[in-house]
Amino acid sequence: MERGLIDANLGSGLFKKRIGRSGGGKRDGYRVIVAHRQGAPWFFIEGYAKNVVANIEAWRLDSCKQTNALLKEMRADQLANAVESGLLKEVICDA
Repeated sequence: MERGLIDANLGSGLFKKRIGRSGGGKRDGYRVIVAHRQGAPWFFIEGYAKNVVANIEAWRLDSCKQTNALLKEMRADQLANAVESGLLKEVICDA
C-alpha cells in the first residue's frame, strides 16, 4: 500500500483495499478500510466480505472517519499505551 496499491481513496486519510479470497480472487473477496497519514503507521479500521456487504454504508464510513480523527490526534506515547493496554492491536507484516 505504501507503493500506492490502493483501490479507493475515501478521503480524510481513509483508503479501501480489495483482498482476494482463497479460490475467489479480489472481486469476490474482502474489503478493508485502513487509515494513514504521512509519517505515521497504517491503521486497520474496518473489514468485511464483499458477498456480505456490497458497499460500505454512509453511517459506517462516517464511523471510520471519526475513528481516524481520534487516531490522528494521538501522540506516539498514547498509541504505545493503547497497544500496551489492549485497546489497539499492533500487526507486524514483513511481507
